[in-house]
Amino acid sequence: MKYITTLTFAIFLSTAAFAQLGVNATYRTNNAQGWQYVGAGQPDQSLLPESAFAIGLDYWIPMKAYRIDFAPELNFSRMSNTIAIGREAEIIEASLDNTWLSLFLNTNIYFLDLEGDCDCPTFSKSGGTFQKGLFLQLSPGVTWMNNQAKTTEKESDSQHFAYSLGAGLGLDVGLSDILTLTPFAGFRYYLPAQWEGLDILRNLEPPIGPTTADAVRNEESSVRQFYAGLRLGLRLDQR
Repeated sequence: MKYITTLTFAIFLSTAAFAQLGVNATYRTNNAQGWQYVGAGQPDQSLLPESAFAIGLDYWIPMKAYRIDFAPELNFSRMSNTIAIGREAEIIEASLDNTWLSLFLNTNIYFLDLEGDCDCPTFSKSGGTFQKGLFLQLSPGVTWMNNQAKTTEKESDSQHFAYSLGAGLGLDVGLSDILTLTPFAGFRYYLPAQWEGLDILRNLEPPIGPTTADAVRNEESSVRQFYAGLRLGLRLDQR
């Protein structure tokens, strides 16, 4: 995996002289119905934290004829969570860590100005910021997920690839011919992905009588994320 990451960064750097680089920070909410710890006598607990932050690096590739831009993005997110497992007689904590490295193939469609001037930052465009800067973003992606679970006695490490599709809206606000600020928001859906080794979160002892055993609902789950963030774009060929 480290070789893929190195190659991806090399591609980003090699295009720096010809493209607009961008860095973004995103706040995300997580909803993974399968990755839930179902405890006897206590509310269900999500294995993923309810919210998380991510950072991304992208570069801008415009089409010549229409205002449809491609902005492939390398995105990184690190999440941590702690849950209580077991029954009243013996409750212990489990630590959960998730490292997700994603490649998002962002496509920005400026649907209010498809045939407008597409080769300059928003600051230099004629017309209103809303008309020139508003875009629809479609974003298929692939994510390398490293999901870890650990108790006082056991630990597991699961590595899988997951595929996703995102859609949202953004607005380019040109600060100068070099800098563009873009607030954006949207929704991303991850197809069902595996988190193996979650059986270590079961009860330490088998249940007595009719008591239901604590367990994880499923090792496979889709993930739904709502997100909002800010991107800072740097047009290096305008220096």
